[in-house]
Parts: sequence; C-alpha cells; structure tokens
Amino acid sequence: MVDKFTRYGFNNGKKSNSKNLTAHEEYEIREAIQRLKQEKIKNLSLKKQNNELYNEILILKSNIRSQILLHQKKKGHSFPSFETLKNNINNFLKIDCLNFFKDYLFEEFEIEGVEFFYREVFKNCENILKEHFIVIEEKLDLKFKDKNIRNSLDCVLKNSYQVDWKRILENLIKENIYEDIMIDIQNSLDIGRKNENVDNEIIIFIKKAMEIIFQCYVNQPKIYFDINRFGNQVHFNKSKYDEFFGEISDKDYCNVILPSFIYYNEIKKMEEKINKEKVMKPDFFEK
Repeated sequence: MVDKFTRYGFNNGKKSNSKNLTAHEEYEIREAIQRLKQEKIKNLSLKKQNNELYNEILILKSNIRSQILLHQKKKGHSFPSFETLKNNINNFLKIDCLNFFKDYLFEEFEIEGVEFFYREVFKNCENILKEHFIVIEEKLDLKFKDKNIRNSLDCVLKNSYQVDWKRILENLIKENIYEDIMIDIQNSLDIGRKNENVDNEIIIFIKKAMEIIFQCYVNQPKIYFDINRFGNQVHFNKSKYDEFFGEISDKDYCNVILPSFIYYNEIKKMEEKINKEKVMKPDFFEK
C-alpha cells in the first residue's frame, strides 16, 4: 500500500524532485539565481540614485521658485500673457513693420531689399538669443538624460526668465550690438547713411524686434519665427495671407515679406500660426 507521503511526491516528509537534475543543470540554476540577486542589487542601487536625482531636482525647483517669488516682489515689469503676446506680435507686424516700410523702405527699388531688411533684423535677433540660451540648454542635456526631467526644469527656468525678463534682456543685449546690426544692414542697403535720425529709428525698430523675439523664446509654449519663409513666392489667398502693402487679387503671385510666428499646441498636438503671412506683389516697385 502506498503511503500518503509517497503518493503526493514526498519522501520521508520532504518533497522529492519529479526529475533528477544533472550537475550542469544544478550549476545553471545556481548561476541564474545569482544573476537575479545581482540584478536585484543593481535595481536597488538605481532606485537609490533615481531618488537622489529626484530630490536634487526638487531642491533645484524649490530654489528657483524662491528666486521667482523674490523677483516678483522687487520687479515691476510683468511678462505678457500668451494672449497679450499674440496681440503684441500682430500689432508689431501690422503697425511697427508697416510704418517703418512707409517711412524708410518705400524708396527701395527692389522688393528683395525690403525682404532683406526684415530678414536680417529678425535673423540677427534670433541668433544672438540662441547663442545665449543654447549654453544653458546644453548643460541641461548633459546633466539630465531624461527628456521629461529636462522639459520640467526648462519650464521652471523659463518662468524665472519671464519674471525678470526686462533686466535679463537689458544685460544681455548691449547698445553696441544694436548698432552692429544696423551697420551691417546699412552696408547692404543704402538706408539713412550719415543720417542720425534714421539711424536712431533703425535701432528703435531693432530693439522692438529683439523684445518680441526674446519674449517668444522664453514664453510657454515657446514661439518660433518661421524665418526660412522670407521671400517665398505664393499664390495669394485671403484666408492664408494678408497684404502687407498694396492691393493683391486672388491667386496673384506674391512674395512673403513677413512670415508667421508659430507655436506647438499641446492640447491639439499640432503647430498653430499666430499670424497670417504678410505678402507683397513682386513687381510692386516696378510701377
């Protein structure tokens, strides 16, 4: 008669193997168990490092926010809301750019000269700001490999820039930088050379452009200027384009004088334009 221990796979009260293992198999099992132990130790170590990194991030955020609150009490220059910034962009393109064209670029003999002026102003402003902020962005990329962590810290930094934006811009861009941009443009276009009044107006315009580009750069979400669209030829469509100066009929060929400012809409998961591109007929100055 088979006793209950034998029947259920026990031998003298101990479970017996259903299969006898070879020495090699037992060695592989021991090795697998050892690897599992090592992985467990490694995971615990990584978890500890992650916790330390997370705490470091929290401290960094806390310090930055403390500085933000301190600046908010001291500074009187408030950063524009997203809607206000969009209005400022449209007003700048519609009023400042158009007035400058009427006053100082209307006598230009080629539409390429008008495109060149606006492109060089915006391009120089954008490059100067990128050279400054790219150093900070590269440091974040080196220290924090996780994209979500970088984005989170970048958001906090942008908030700190916004609070103190006026002082940062004034310290970052010295008067001689505006003069250098002006001189480079004047060397290519004969605009107001040796005319102090015109020189001053050009610098005022560049400063306004720099302020807009700076605010776009540190805004959340970041706003980009589609600078590569300058001079592109398109068929006029009232729903897509605005006349910069002069009347344009539907489907007429025209040149892009002022491209769009663009931001990424996180809710819709798509890029959106803040303004319609402003265009002129390529033969405007031939009339």
